[in-house]
Parts: sequence; structure tokens; C-alpha cells
Amino acid sequence: MTHPFASIRSFVQSLIPRSRRWCPGNSWIFAAVAIGGCALHSIASAGDQPMVVSLAGSGQLAVVSVADDGKLTVKSQTAMEGRPGASCFDATGRNLYVGSDSPSKIAVLRPDGDGLQSLQTVDVPAKPSFLAIDPSGRFLVASYYQTGQVSVHRILGEGRLSNRPVQLLDVGPHAHCVTFDSHGKFVFVSHTSSNSISQFVFDNKSGKLVPNTDVRLQREPGSGPRHLGFHPGDKFAYGSDEQGLSVTAYQIDSSSGTLARLQTCSTVPANFDGKGTASHVEVHPSGKYVYVANRGHGTIAGLTIDAESGALERFQNAATEPVVRSFCIAPDGRYLVAAGQRSDILVSYRIADDGRLEPADKLTIGATPWWVTCFRASQTPAQISTGKNERRADAMSADGRSSSPVPASGQATLSLGQGTMAGEVGESSALLQTRLTLGTALNADLDLVGSPGVARFEWSTSPDFADVKRSPWQTSVAQRDYIVRVTADNLEPDTKYFYRVIFGTSPSNTDTGPTCSLRTLPGPGGSRPVKLIVGSCMNYIKFMHGRAGNAGGPLTATPEDKRLGFPAFVSMKDAMPDFFVGTGDIVYYDNPYRVSTTVEELRRCWHEQFRFPRMIEFFQHVPAYWSKDDHDYRYNDSDNETDRAPLPQTAVRLFNEQLPIAAIDVVQPRAYRTIRVSRDVQIWLTEGREFRSANDAPDGPAKSMWGKVQRDWIKSTLQDSDAKWKLIISPTPMVGPDDGYKKDNHTSLEGFRHEANQFFDWVEQKQIENLFLVCGDRHWQYHSIHPKGVNEFAVGALNDENSRMGVLPGAEFGTDPTGQIIQPYTSREPSGGYLQIIAGDSLDVQFFDDQATRLYRIVFP
Repeated sequence: MTHPFASIRSFVQSLIPRSRRWCPGNSWIFAAVAIGGCALHSIASAGDQPMVVSLAGSGQLAVVSVADDGKLTVKSQTAMEGRPGASCFDATGRNLYVGSDSPSKIAVLRPDGDGLQSLQTVDVPAKPSFLAIDPSGRFLVASYYQTGQVSVHRILGEGRLSNRPVQLLDVGPHAHCVTFDSHGKFVFVSHTSSNSISQFVFDNKSGKLVPNTDVRLQREPGSGPRHLGFHPGDKFAYGSDEQGLSVTAYQIDSSSGTLARLQTCSTVPANFDGKGTASHVEVHPSGKYVYVANRGHGTIAGLTIDAESGALERFQNAATEPVVRSFCIAPDGRYLVAAGQRSDILVSYRIADDGRLEPADKLTIGATPWWVTCFRASQTPAQISTGKNERRADAMSADGRSSSPVPASGQATLSLGQGTMAGEVGESSALLQTRLTLGTALNADLDLVGSPGVARFEWSTSPDFADVKRSPWQTSVAQRDYIVRVTADNLEPDTKYFYRVIFGTSPSNTDTGPTCSLRTLPGPGGSRPVKLIVGSCMNYIKFMHGRAGNAGGPLTATPEDKRLGFPAFVSMKDAMPDFFVGTGDIVYYDNPYRVSTTVEELRRCWHEQFRFPRMIEFFQHVPAYWSKDDHDYRYNDSDNETDRAPLPQTAVRLFNEQLPIAAIDVVQPRAYRTIRVSRDVQIWLTEGREFRSANDAPDGPAKSMWGKVQRDWIKSTLQDSDAKWKLIISPTPMVGPDDGYKKDNHTSLEGFRHEANQFFDWVEQKQIENLFLVCGDRHWQYHSIHPKGVNEFAVGALNDENSRMGVLPGAEFGTDPTGQIIQPYTSREPSGGYLQIIAGDSLDVQFFDDQATRLYRIVFP
């Protein structure tokens, strides 16, 4: 059978996740959850299932595929330093972690073609006996049987690990397995020799483990708890008992994070009197069955799970290879693949509807197969146009481009190639948006092609989507660039909501997108501190093409960065802000490398940038507000006076189309708005392009960037506000200083200085207190103070390649040649970065570079 994927890496990147449940075999389970219970989703087009096998005896990793009929095929073998053992994928499916000994290390690898590319190794105390990643995706934990320890490593932006562990903890002899509960709040470590399970509370911000109040669950002598897996319903866990040749059901106390034994069930027939031990355990994605390998007895036991009580009943002992240390259940639940450690044979089983294992194929794989880990599977709807059970993903170059032209209709996979995002979150509503695409890779024209289909959103305060609310079905159409946007309303203030998109070719043929989240604003009645991040000037062409793309700043983007996107999004994600404000120049239409003027070309700028994995991961959990500036409006320093394309009406329509700023049926949303975030803070987002006078017009009372209506509105709403902190977030500066030659902003000597001066006079006259300005546009960071006492913070460029050194007060070529502006801080060197503000009783303002290094901080009481 011909393997349908040209590249494992592109296969993994093309996958669309479902509801996530942690698999005890360390692969992510993607199970469709039916309302009112857990049901195994029927997959129309399943395709081959790749997996990785650790060959300890030959020091290799083998990539193996399981075909629809269960046939096993070796795709590649990658040499490793040392003897590989336990392994797991991260939540994205793009990074593989493998423990080894001789020497003792954890290796980080990435699918590359049909093989695996090594990214990094870190030293560890011994050979890891088990690896697991916390559900937030920030940390990897490892247990060490030989030393009785557990380590925690931070996962950095590209999937790499911190060279030193965040924590190395002595937990007791023979720590065989370490695993998380499905919410990532608690960690459990199984000890075979002491017949116990250690219980910890996990801090997913620091990565530290703290012993739980009930630190240890003690089991009876001779049981030997070995591995532990969790039921997708979150109420039960199931552990293999090595010496006891049994499996134990545990009740989970979700509030305390402790386990209580419910039942122990033998995994072998009552008449077995030979020697043997139980090894690995996994729960089927449906939650109906649990499987345990019996070494010595030479079987894999299948047991049914009672949905209400969690009780077990053994129904099968399927013959298997000698000494199965590890096996893996495919994420779609169709197959189980086990490794015979002593026979060097891999064996596959079909999993029947009643849970029984039916032998499918055997394959001599190599010396001492130690561990089996599944790539996460794509559970996609039937193919567009043809409905055939086929899937395809194009190989990708470093710039994300497909290595082949756009596939014919019926060959590409309906995908969420630009992820899912939320916008304009308020106290009681939010906009939810996605775009349906053909695959996730750019085609030969460097575009991410959209696709017709249907989609609806669902949201809930519960991560399992209990008491769910749903939007009506919406059709993705070419006229809207295949974008679907809905309004989630009647939300509660200051409440975390989970949301996801259901999408497909028709309402009867759908798939489920990843679980995303947002938190509604506290509003004027809420007093908790709120964290926001402001960013600007994301220049894709400079980032991807360096000097050829007219980059003026440091060229730091690696090939890895060019696949994943701007590094700042990793740092900003780790900061966990309540929301993000993109204050203009979100994309660049007019780089000399490539000038975009037509609707197709303008849309392509958004497609190529918002398909970056780092941006997708960030906006899945951080809602945003957006403003436009010159480069994502028309062109550099643009006003509305010429007929140069794109025309103003086209530019406005495209900006409102691509970003969740207003409901999708609102034709002309108002670009300027104010948001009462909390009791303490209110923000204003101003519009500087649509209403401006000609840049070349003489400065004076008749010249305006804001227009009279917006200017009067700004003043009126500022006067009406009782918020302690008032933040005007503007795409362009009002204080500066800036380059003296410019004419397009409020600081410009021949620009719009009169309007700015009048505004500062008005602020002083009306005694508007605690007013702060935040601006984009300038490609360096600064904190400046206007002679009238108003503070301004310029957020700088988001990526290094778009950064530069700034203009100082008193510079003869700047807008403040006489040095009237006080400037406590300006960038010491060109650097990408962002601004973070925490607003509560005090206002905490901090500049960071794109690697999360804090460059400056000031706190206003």
C-alpha cells in the first residue's frame, strides 16, 4: 500500500485536533465527546497511522505506519546516541521527546520527511522510565526508576527543553511512571517496590511540584503499581500492578487531587500459576475499555469499564509477543500496536466494536523494541468534492511553502489553517472567528487557499462543554474569504469560557477544532488586576527574507522561526495576558520585495502570516482588539488623497473582513471605540487613517487625523470616565520624538501637531488625571513624557528584523529639536518586543524583548 503522506512533518502539521484527553501511553487522545456522555466518533477517512518505536538494542527510532487493514510498514530508522526508551509527543504533535541511557539524556526530535530530525539533547540523572507533558504544553516531566527521582523541564518556544530542569525532586525508590490528571493540576508517580503512588500538586506557571496533603497512596504488599492512565470522563484512573498481575481502578477527587482505590481485577485467568508481571496500561479513547499487557503470560488483557461506577470486568486475553513492555492505542481507537521486547516483533490488532483485539499483522522491527508512541491522528471529514477516504498534506519548505502546486480538489484536507481566535471580548459577549482552508501549507503562489464548507461555534464555562451554547450554522463563502465569525453573547462577566468550532463539508459531515478559551472582562464592577499586552509592526517579509525583504534590524530569524512564526508570540503566550491589542501594521502590504494592491494580494498577506503555528497557539487562548495603521491600510504614510491601489474603501473592507472587529454582517463598523475593562482601567482605541486630512495640508485648526466627530467623542468619553487609569492606545505617536521629515502623525512638525497640542491643552484644562498614551508605528521602544506631563509608551516592532534605533529628545533631525520631552527610557539596541501593562490599584508598565527579557519597568501608584 502506498503511504498517502509525502512527509510525516507535513502530515503532523496538517492535523486538526479534537477534544484532548491525556493518553497514558503519552500520545494525545482526540475523542469526540457526545452531549450527555462519551462516544467514539466514527471516522469516515482514517488513513494510515504513523508511530515511533524505540529500538533500545540497535540504538534507533523506527517510524512505522499502520494501514487501514492493520498492515505495518517501516518508513524510516533514525540512529540515536545511546539506547532509546520512553517517548512522547507534545500537544502540537510537532515535537517528539525520547529518553535514553548510555548516555542518560532526553532528546528532542521533529518529523522531517519520513524520518526524524534531531533538535536537542539534555542531560538527565538516569534513563527516564516515563515521560509526560502537562496539558498546558509548558513543561515535560520525567520519572527515573534507577534514582527514584522526577525532573521537570520547561518547554521553550520551538519545543526545545531548558538545559537544566526547573526541578529535580527525590520522590522515593523505583519511580516507574509519572503522569498528569487531564487538567494539569495534579501529578502522580507510581512506585513498584514500595507499593505506592506519590501525589503532587502542580504549578503550571513555575513548573514546580509540591507534595499533596495526602502525599502517598499506599497499596498492599506485592501489588507493585507501575503505570497509570486516566479515563476520558475524568472521574477514574486505571493502574497496572506489576507484581500483582492485575489492574486497579481508582476514584479521582478532582478538588484535592488524590486517588482512592475502588477495585483490583486480575489481568490473567484464575488458573494461571506461572510467573509473570503486568506492564503497560491504556484506556481506550471511547472510555469503554482498558488494556493491560501481561509479561510471562504472553497476553494483552481487555477489560470493560462501567461508565457509572468505573468497575472493571475482564473479557479477553489476546495472545501477543513475548515480554510486551509497551503498546500504543491509535488516537482514533481503531488499532492497538504492541512491541515484543524479546521477540523483536511488532504486532498490530484491530479493535472490534466490542473491544476485542483481532490480530492484523506482524513485523520484525529491530533489536529490543522498548516503547511505542503514536503520532496524533487526523480525524477529518470526508474529502471535499469527492468524498473519498483519502487525505493529503504537502511537503513544506522552511518558509512554509508547499513543495508542489495546489492539489486538485479532493486531494486536500479541509482544515483550520489559520486557527481560531476571539476578538472584542467584553463583559457579556465576544466575537469568535475561523477560516476554512484547504490544508495548512502555502501553495506555489504562497497562499493558503480557502475552502467552502460550514461551521458553527460552541462555548461553555466547562472544559468538557457541559451546558454548551451553540451558534447557528454558517457557510464559508469566497465573498468573505471563507471566514466564519459569530457573536457569543449572554456571557457572564469575569468568567473563563471554553470554545471550539465544529466544521465540515456539511452539517452532517463535520469535525471538531481545538478547545480554545477566553475570559470575559470584569467590567466596571470588577476590581481584579488585568494584564494586557500591546504589539505592533509585524513585518512578515523582513522576517522571512531578511535584507532582501528590506530588513534594517538584526537578522535573528532561524529556519525554525520561519516555520513557526515570530518568537514574541511564545513569550507573550507564556505571560498569559487577559487580552492583546494589535495597534496597527499587523501586516505589510507595501514591502518593496512584494507590493500588494489587489484584493487577492491583500488577502494573501493575512493568510501567510496568520497560519504561523505560534500565532495560532497564542490567539487560541488570548482574545484581541485590533487597530490599523498605514501598512495594513494602504501603503507607507498613506492618507486618502490618491487613487493609488488599494483604495480606502477596499482597505477598510479588507481589514474588517480579516479580523474579528465587528459581527460579520455589520457593513461599516466604527473603527474607534472604548472598552471599560474593569473598575480601574478603561482603554480607547483610536482610528488614524480613515478620517484624516491630507498629510501635505498646512497644519492648523482645519487639519485633523481624527476628524471632528472622533475627536469630540474622545474628549466626551474621557470626561465621562471614572476609571482610575485611562489608556489611549493609538496606532501612531502623539509625544515622540519621531523622525523630523515625517508628516503623517501627531508628532510631525509639518503633520498634525496642532491637533495634538490642542488635545494636550484640553487634558490640562479639564484636569484629566492618570491619562496614558500607548502607541505603535515606531520601531523602537520608549517611555516619553510630554511637557504637559502625559506619559507615552511606544511598543516597538514585534520582530527583530523590523526594529531600529530611535530618535532622542534634542536630536536636530527629530521632532523635538529643543529637547522639551523627558525620556526615562529608550531602546539601547534594535530589538523586537512588546509592552505589558498590569492595571489594578497600581499601573505596572513593562517593556520586553521578543525573548521575554524585561528591559524596563515603571509602576504608577
